[in-house]
This record gives sequence, structure tokens and C-alpha cells, in this order.
Amino acid sequence: MFNSTSASSESPRPTYLDLTSLERSWRKGLTPAPDLDVVEWAEEYRKLSKESSNGGRFVTARVEVARGPMLAATEPGVATITLMACTQLLKTTVIENILGRFIHIDPCPILVVQPKDDAAETFSKDRLAPMIRDTKVLRDLFGDAKATDAGATLTHKQFPGGHVTLVGSNSPTNLAMRPIRLLCCDEIDKYPLSAGGEGPPIDLAEERQAEFKTNSLSVRACSPTVTGRSAIEASYDESDQRKAFVRCPHCEHWHPLEWEQVRFDKDEGGKIRAETARYECVGCDKPWTESQRLVALRKIEWRQTRAFTCCGENQVPERWAPEAHGVRRALCLHCGTMAVPNDHAGFVASKLYAPKQTIRETVAKFARALRRGPEALRTFFNTQLARTWKEGADAPDWQDVYTRRDSYLAGTVSRGVLILFGGVDVQKDRLEVSVWGFGRNRERWLIEHRVLPGDTNRAPVWKDLEAMFGETWEHESGADMTVRDWGIDSSGFTAEVYAFVRSQAGRPVHAVDGQDSYAAAFLGVGAKDATPAGKKLRRGLKTIRVGASFAKQELMGCLALQRPSEGKPYPAGFVHLPRDVTEDQVKQLTAEELVTHVTRGRTRREWVPIGGRRNEVLDCANYARGLAAMRGWDRWRETHWRELEGALGIERDRPAGLPEASVPEAVVAAGSLAARNLQRASAKRSRVRSRTTR
Repeated sequence: MFNSTSASSESPRPTYLDLTSLERSWRKGLTPAPDLDVVEWAEEYRKLSKESSNGGRFVTARVEVARGPMLAATEPGVATITLMACTQLLKTTVIENILGRFIHIDPCPILVVQPKDDAAETFSKDRLAPMIRDTKVLRDLFGDAKATDAGATLTHKQFPGGHVTLVGSNSPTNLAMRPIRLLCCDEIDKYPLSAGGEGPPIDLAEERQAEFKTNSLSVRACSPTVTGRSAIEASYDESDQRKAFVRCPHCEHWHPLEWEQVRFDKDEGGKIRAETARYECVGCDKPWTESQRLVALRKIEWRQTRAFTCCGENQVPERWAPEAHGVRRALCLHCGTMAVPNDHAGFVASKLYAPKQTIRETVAKFARALRRGPEALRTFFNTQLARTWKEGADAPDWQDVYTRRDSYLAGTVSRGVLILFGGVDVQKDRLEVSVWGFGRNRERWLIEHRVLPGDTNRAPVWKDLEAMFGETWEHESGADMTVRDWGIDSSGFTAEVYAFVRSQAGRPVHAVDGQDSYAAAFLGVGAKDATPAGKKLRRGLKTIRVGASFAKQELMGCLALQRPSEGKPYPAGFVHLPRDVTEDQVKQLTAEELVTHVTRGRTRREWVPIGGRRNEVLDCANYARGLAAMRGWDRWRETHWRELEGALGIERDRPAGLPEASVPEAVVAAGSLAARNLQRASAKRSRVRSRTTR
């Protein structure tokens, strides 16, 4: 029988028997990868998709401000990049080019985090897939894998030497699934505070970089949102705070472009005339034409601007090293060393650096935002200026308040204090107690803040609080003072507080009910005990209703008051803090800001915490303020102030021409603390007189 084999029936030769392919693969393995930074890679290989406004070859000079952030990806020493920028300028482009360069030249496990899973899928379809399709070196690496393949799905794509995975920030499982070297976090201000209750999403993702600690890179990008709550702002503050400097065409002064240097005229009605908009140099005050601005944008120097301490002196960068890897490092004025580390490179860029948007267009957007109200103005600040929006204009900076401390120590009572009130905030594992002093001119003093640790479901911590009720604080005059009223927050642990207040019958101890009201600090008394029929008991437990929103707004305004110059009187409402008050206590005292929300056309204001700060000291201050209002602090007349001073043994100079009988003597109960203070003060005066007549 004759056997024959047709050409079509021959099985293909295995690839490993093909000497040509084997030699090609061998030579390819011996060829080192090109040593290119992100800018060089993008200009050599990147092809912009047809969906882009600038299709074709990638040219960095079109948006020169993007050069610095891209160079930072391969800058020696950099482990984290923060990019706080306006919208539609450079954020996504920088991330895409970093991804492309590492996939092609330095393959590794990559994780891209978006706010939600659907956003991750959208980024994969609208950004990553077109870049792979139109950039040949990437298309060759990924091949023609289909979505059904295990190595090529919409959110997980494999390539030789690594993979790129795209996840949402709300899934702790996806964030911690596999070790990664390159982490790209986009739109981080939209991330939840905690991913599934396991912690901040960025922290969870960066924990997966532990195996690549020596050469890992984390990129964070977003436009900022609200001051104190913006994750990208916090990240930029932790960085070396690089800013883009440009050169003035008139005086050649280098400076970053700032919104404060934008000038415009207004018409007779006060409306902005956008056609008069221009940028003026901070050095020579000369205006730039639009063409001069575009020329200035061709040469940008990124410089570190973070303050530092060197040679025993706090310094703001004024000297910089020559440019290297796209940045000029800050130098110490004295020793000339690079004083600011570059492990965390931070960048900020506004629309003033956008070549496609003129200054007139930016000012026109600002004018439109002013007409539309706070929400539109907030959007302008975030998306055009790359700045956070300070919603709580009533909340002062805690650093400013901290620098205005007084000279007295905690636990001592200054001369101006005439009455004490105490506020108690109840937490699960502790009680926080503040004693506040109140005096004339609506001034108040923080006397002491104390933390009583202990489970508030058990008796010991309440015993410690009860012991405080019997304590006295020595006034500067030598008199002993007790707290006039104590107010205990009853909103969180109602049953425990009510039971304790009932046990203190006969003492000025009250349950406090804080309410969201701007009407007044003291809103009245609410009866809590009732008969089975529902009738309120006249002699039952009552709560003091405090207008918490009113108290907060008043306190924030008072905390913003500046200390007067030497010898000048304090402004009305000034808040005095002891010299040894802690930074944490001041942060808590200024822990909330007033935020305006517009929902379905209705405007609503509410106080919200700033950056996750605790607010127990603030709450205690509000309770004490409500008790002071209950006792009439806001409406006391001169006679009452004289009585309080008399009880403390304080003598005030009688105004000239005021008859002796016009100011009655203080009337105090026999055997009371005030009576003992008066007796002690009288004895001191007697001893002084006896010495002078001797």
C-alpha cells in the first residue's frame, strides 16, 4: 500500500525548533531595555488616540507644565508623586504616560485605583484601551487577547513581566488582593474615608507595595475640594510642595502664576469686565499680553517651596540648586545643602498654565461663578484654580488661635473671671470636662480641661466626676471659686446621664440637650419625666436646651479676634487660653466649620468636623456657654457685676461723680463660700491698714 502525505496535512514545526525564531528571541533577551524617562518614552512611542483633541504624536511642549510631574516618575529618591491640578490639563495624561512607560520598559505589577468600580471600567475602556490600541509597542505587548482570556479582561490585563489591574476604592478585597509595585490613584478626593471599614483606601493599597519597597512608586492625582477635608490637599501639604515658576517678559523675575496677580476692571454697576482681564507680574507689576503669557509658558521651572529648618533656623526656600530631573531642589541659605527631601514630590497647577484657555476666559468663568453663588464659586476654585474651597469661613486656623495664648496657667483663675461654668462631654470610654470662666465685656477664659478615663457604663468614672463638683479654683485675688453650674451632654448616653443627674439632686448639675439652632445659646428647659398618661411632671427631671449652632458660630467669631497691642483693652468677646494649653485642645476647640449645602434648591447650613478632628473641647465650651446664658451672663447689669466682684473681694475704682449709694453693697448668704471670701478679703485689708498706721 502506498502511503503519501500532503503538504496540507503536515503538522507545523514547533516554535522551539525554528532556529530563526530562537535566535531572534535570544538576541531580544540580551538587548537591554531603553533607558528612557517618561517624557522621552512618550515623545518616542506614544501616539494619541483619535478621540483626543491632539491626535497623533505626543508632544510635551504642547502642555509644558506636565513635563515636571512626568520626570518625577524616574527621579532618583522619589517614592510618591502628588498631583493637585485643575481639570482637563494634565492629570490623566501624566498617569497614562507613566503607565505606558512602565508597561513597555520597566514591566511590573500595576494597580490603578478609581473612586468606584464603574469608574475603573470607564477608565479601562476610554483611556487605557485606546492608548494600547494606538501605541504600537503597547499593542505588540498585549497582543490580540480577548476579554474572554484569563489574562485580558476589562479590569485586569496581563503583559510580559507584569499586569495592570483596575479597581474601585470602595472594595478592600480588591485593594489588598495582590502585591504591586506601581500604584496610580486617580480622583482621590472622591474616595470613601474607609474602604469597607478597614481603613483609608490609599493606605490599604500602599501596604501591597511592601515587597517592592526599594523601587515602588505611588502616584496620587485629583483636583482639590474642601479645605480640611481634601485628601489631595493633605497629600500635597506632606510633599516638598513644588510650584511651577515662569519668567516675566519685562523684568525676568521668576515666580509661580497666582490668581492674586490677575487684574480686571469693573463697570459702574460693579460687574466684572472680562475683556479687561490681564496678568501682572508680582515683581514689576507690569501687565502681560496673552502672547507674552504663552511665551512664558514655554520655559517652566519646578522648584521646591516647602519651608524647612536648617542650621538652627526656620527658612522659606530662596535659593535653589541647578535643575536636575526636572526640579530645582531648595538649598539652605547658610550651608548650601539640599534641605528639603524629595521622596514625596508634590505638584500644583491651575488653568493659568493652560495654553488653550486665555486669562480673559478664566476671568469670565469667575464672573459667572460670582453671579451663580457659593456652589459655582466653589467649583471655580476647585476646577480652575486647583485650590480648596474654605466653606467654613467662620472657623479660624488653629495655629493662629494657638499663638494668641495668655500668660496664665491651666487650673488658675485670672482676675477678670467672675463666675465659673463647667461642661462635660460623654464618650464610651471617658468623660471630658472643661471649666470655663466668664467675666465682663463678654470675655471668657478656659480654666482647665480634664479627661476622666473609664467606662461610662460603670460607676467609677462618674465618682471621679462627682469628686470634681467639690473642688475649688483659686482666683488671682486669693479667693476660692466653685463652679456655678455643671452641664452634662445627654445626647449619646442618655440613660446613664439622666441617672447620674438624678443622683445629684440638690446640686447645680444639669443634663444638657444640644440642638441645631441659631436662635440663642439658651433655648429653655425641657421636662423629661411624665406620668403614665403622658403628662409632664412639674418636679421631674429637666434638661437644659442649648443652641449648639449659635454657640459654635459665636465662639468661632470670638476666636478670630486678634490680641490687642500692649496697654489696649481686649475686644468684646475675646477668648483667653492658658499658656500651657495643648495643640490638640486648640485643634478640638476649632474642630468644626460652617458648611452651606444646596439640596433641591434649598440652602442648608450645618457644622461639620474639619479633617476628622475630635471636638470634645468645643462641645464642652458650648455647654458652659449655654449655662452662662441660662444664668443671664448676656444681660447682667453693673450691679450684678459688682456683686460678683464683691464676693471675690475685688475692689474696683468707683467712676468719678458716681454717688456712693448708686452702687449697692453685695448681699451674700451667711456661711457661704462668698461670705468666707469676703471675710478673708476684709481681714487682708485690715492687716494692710494696721501696717500702714504703725
